[in-house]
Amino acid sequence: MTDREFFREVEEAVRQDRYRRLFDRYGVYIIAAAVLIIAGVAGYKAWTYWRESEAKDAGSEFSQAVTLSTGGESAEARKTFERLAAEGPKGYAALSRFQLAASEAKAGERDKAVATYDALATDSRVDNILQGYAALQAAALRLETADYAEMERRLDGLLNNSPWRYSARELLGLSAYRLNNMGEAEKQFSALVGDQGTPSNLRQRADMMLALIAGDPKSLSTTAN
Repeated sequence: MTDREFFREVEEAVRQDRYRRLFDRYGVYIIAAAVLIIAGVAGYKAWTYWRESEAKDAGSEFSQAVTLSTGGESAEARKTFERLAAEGPKGYAALSRFQLAASEAKAGERDKAVATYDALATDSRVDNILQGYAALQAAALRLETADYAEMERRLDGLLNNSPWRYSARELLGLSAYRLNNMGEAEKQFSALVGDQGTPSNLRQRADMMLALIAGDPKSLSTTAN
């Protein structure tokens, strides 16, 4: 054995002895930390699996409830939607609340439906796009009875940088037209026609409303004033 090999073996023995003494002193903590890490990873995987299973189960229940609702079994569907709204995963809870609002509107319970949509529109747990959709639906239900100031208040937040801005402007135009405010109605519908981003079907409706306004004697008197 050469001197170099001898010293290498001595260094290895010293290193192993140092590791052994460290393990004797801290080994329990090292094992405990390793177990915690493994338990943490296993716990996270179990939690992820549970969430995925929960979402899958909720999705199945939601789909079945929609089928029941369209099939005329609205009472049974409502029970499922109410339970998912209260206990389901966040996404399906919100969608179930939308279903409940729609069923209320269909049943003629407009005030109740508006309250449900308003709650969705101001709930920070609900996705921003769905919040905007809820605000739009509430305004649409109020179109026949609300004054223009209320409609402006309801739709103001949707007019800029919102995917619902075109529909919101159309509702404002319809509200103004219903209230014989032809100047404001013309302004809203002209804005839709002049916006290159306006969807074609909505642009056609805006063109039609502008034609109605132009041929309406009330628009002439309103504009003259």
